[in-house]
Amino acid sequence: MARKVVFDRERIIEKAFKMLKKEGMEAITARKLGDYMNASPAPIYNSFRSMEELKEVLVEKAKALFLDYIQNNRTELPFLNMGLGFCIFAKEESNLFRNIFLNPNIEGNIIEQFREISQQEIIKDSRFDNISEDRRTEIFFDCLDLCSRTSKFYCLRTNCCNRSRVN
Repeated sequence: MARKVVFDRERIIEKAFKMLKKEGMEAITARKLGDYMNASPAPIYNSFRSMEELKEVLVEKAKALFLDYIQNNRTELPFLNMGLGFCIFAKEESNLFRNIFLNPNIEGNIIEQFREISQQEIIKDSRFDNISEDRRTEIFFDCLDLCSRTSKFYCLRTNCCNRSRVN
């Protein structure tokens, strides 16, 4: 008799995250994920109260990956690294970018986390020493706007995003 495959919570998250990267959040249902794992949906509901709980975990995992991208030291300028990371994330992880930043159904504090990290980086950068707190905030929002527009433009150019969703 064939051994029964057991899917623990971490393996389900891993498979669902791969599915998210490939097909997007809308594609993730218990039945489709079960098929993707060559199993029934039962292990999913043994590990998660609902599909919404699983999707929340996936969003947090995607956010953590995004934060890794913006904290990667590509240059000697931390603030520039953040902007580059934002745009590179949109290019390399287009489905995740779309699901974090362009999905109106996802609430979260990713922009607030991005802001906190950028404020920490501005404080470390001596070029910002003589700039007021208000001006630093203005610079942050200008950079966020530029990164967001650049990333959305990339998505439109590569057709990874549905044009009707991008504002």
